[in-house]
Amino acid sequence: MRTLLLGAVAIALVGCGFAWDKPWLWGLGLLVGLGALFGDSDPVELDGRDHGPETPMGVRKMRNKGL
Repeated sequence: MRTLLLGAVAIALVGCGFAWDKPWLWGLGLLVGLGALFGDSDPVELDGRDHGPETPMGVRKMRNKGL
């Protein structure tokens, strides 16, 4: 939700900068947009572990048993 809000603020600042011919508003809008982009905390784990009942160790044991 924070990313969406910061993105909307960035778009509004860049739009106001074009409408009022204020280049510093463009820069501020771009900085807010970059902050929204890099400040996003993605809760998705990238290592592939879902912490489910089948752990990698359990899968290895099943493969070794021939199941």
